[in-house]
Amino acid sequence: MLNLPNLEILDMKENDDDYRFLVETASSPPFYCPKCGTVANLYKHGKKKQLFFDLPMHAKRVGIYVDRQRYKCRECNETFFENLLDMDINRSVTNRLID
Repeated sequence: MLNLPNLEILDMKENDDDYRFLVETASSPPFYCPKCGTVANLYKHGKKKQLFFDLPMHAKRVGIYVDRQRYKCRECNETFFENLLDMDINRSVTNRLID
């Protein structure tokens, strides 16, 4: 329904003005730490639900809640979130909304 291949829809709610989707990424976990470059020494370190906005659908606003996985590196002790290919993290919107 969203036509975002990297996201898997877990739940959808609809009211008169909005669609709200709860999604998680369908991509595989990272293989290396983006901070120090260590390979395969990561573990899951909680999740955070983040709201992103998308193009309107059927004259309704679309909000996408991403259940985003956080990871921690055992080497440098830094934490980071999984990468979201379809989202602009700085603006909390999808890339196609920016386009």
